Parts: sequence; C-alpha cells; structure tokens
Amino acid sequence: MLKGLLIPKEALTLSNVYLKLRRRGSFDFPILGVAAAMELDKQGECRRAGVVLTAVASAPKVVPEAMTLLQGKKITKELIETVADAAVKISHPLDNADLDYWYRKRMVKVYVSRALARLTGLEAESG
Repeated sequence: MLKGLLIPKEALTLSNVYLKLRRRGSFDFPILGVAAAMELDKQGECRRAGVVLTAVASAPKVVPEAMTLLQGKKITKELIETVADAAVKISHPLDNADLDYWYRKRMVKVYVSRALARLTGLEAESG
C-alpha cells in the first residue's frame, strides 16, 4: 500500500510530455515511448532537461546527451534535431513487434523531435 509520495520542489518547475507509438488504440503496448522534461528560464534558455526512451531496450533508456546538448542554450529546431539524432544512436528497438526495426528506429527521431518541440512551443510554429 502506498502511503505517500514525496516530489522534490524543483520537479514542480519542469514541463513534461510522454508520446507513445503503437499500432492500435490506447490498450496496445508501446512500440516506442518518449518521455521528455524541460525547464526553460524567462529568456527561453534551458535550465535542465531529460529524455528517456522506452521500448528500445529491455529497460527505459536515458539519453544522456539531452542534458549536455540542451542545458544553457536557447532551444531551436536545429538543436532539437541534434538531440533527436543522439537519441537515435543509442536506440535499439526490440524485435517484439510487427513493425520493421528500421522504421521504429527512424520513429525515435520523429518522436523525440515532437516531444521537445511540444515542450518549447516550437510545435505550433512548425504546423
């Protein structure tokens, strides 16, 4: 039985998003999942960020380059693409779904880009 949950105060300033690729509706297990969190200052620079991939390894996979590449920088579409490329490099989708391995690997870039764009408001600009 869960009696309580402590959430660090600094976690309350993070924006976050989770995107899931699946073949059917919400009942289907994810073929790819991307969890992303980011805190931007008033000038639009990233204070901290994180990206975690699911369904690309036997356990969730942290993208360590996300924080390194984003922290202290103003977020641009080009920077988002760089982080998405880093995520692709470490992803190795499991062979447990009917979708092609290479398609799933390409979708890592698409979904990481979408998640970070959503967090920064660049999603609305790209239509």
